[in-house]
Amino acid sequence: MLRLTDIWSWWVILWAPLFILAIGSAVREWLLTVRSQWHASLMEWVLLVVAHLAFAASLALVLGLLPR
Repeated sequence: MLRLTDIWSWWVILWAPLFILAIGSAVREWLLTVRSQWHASLMEWVLLVVAHLAFAASLALVLGLLPR
C-alpha cells in the first residue's frame, strides 16, 4: 500500500504511467513485427530482441528485481 507521505510513493505515482506506456508500446511493436515478420531480416530480428532484453533488464533493475 502506498503512503502518500513517503517520497517513494510520489515517484511511483509519477513514473507508473510512463512504465505502462513503455510496456504497451513494446507489446504493440512486437505485434506489428510479428504481422510483418516476412519483411524483417535476421539482423533486424536480432536487434529487436537485444533492444527488448535491454529494456526488460533495465526495468528489472529499476524495480529492484536484479541485484546491483
